[in-house]
Amino acid sequence: MKKFLILFITLFFIFITGCTNSGSDVNKEEEPELLEVDLIAPEDIPVGDEVVLAAEVTQGEEKVEDADEVKFEVRKVGDEDSEMIKATHQGKGIYEIKKTFKEDGEYMLTAHVTARSMHNMPSEKITVGNPAGTGSETEHQHDESTDSHETGETAEGNHHHSHVSIDLDTNQDFKVNQKVNLSAQIKNDNQPLTDAAVRFEIWHGEDSVHEFVEAAEMENGVYHYETVFPKSGTYHIKVHVEKGEIHDHQEEEITVK
Repeated sequence: MKKFLILFITLFFIFITGCTNSGSDVNKEEEPELLEVDLIAPEDIPVGDEVVLAAEVTQGEEKVEDADEVKFEVRKVGDEDSEMIKATHQGKGIYEIKKTFKEDGEYMLTAHVTARSMHNMPSEKITVGNPAGTGSETEHQHDESTDSHETGETAEGNHHHSHVSIDLDTNQDFKVNQKVNLSAQIKNDNQPLTDAAVRFEIWHGEDSVHEFVEAAEMENGVYHYETVFPKSGTYHIKVHVEKGEIHDHQEEEITVK
């Protein structure tokens, strides 16, 4: 009887050890590579000529051929309205549109890419024709309006923004090529602002290329986005919040080492 009991206990421990090792193997599975999107646009874009605007979508070393949706948003700097155009797949991870610009100026080109349960929204400024300073002047006026908006010196129609608070968690140890969870707590009249459309606008130093990504609400009024910073230095993170009449944003700086 004692021998049978010892044999049973031995087999039980072997079984438990096997289950533990199996669980460890699952935990050791690597996280999927992040979705990368590179915008491709001509340096010279004449007014009235049809041009090709494209995005190369990759995941690690793999070209993404099965994107769920790729759209391009085109907006002239200083304008509120934008045009959304669905892209066609050309193969080798390339998705493109054809566009004819009718006016000189500077435009913001944003690719909205959804693939493999991930979303990426890089943005880049392009120049069409010869803006002759008008685009920069318009952008400057737009920036002044934005600055006024941030400091509370808004027009009467924007007074409802003053009760929105945006608290981006910058008290983290940000390191190159390590995943971090960007988190913003958003309140309206001191109450969590739920079900809002929240985007993080991210750019490095003085780079003209800005990445726009959508944050997910993981708990009431707290929005998260996991990312990796590819190089060291100062990054700017602007949190954009929209819900109903609420259109607000706040910019912070972080240092990546």
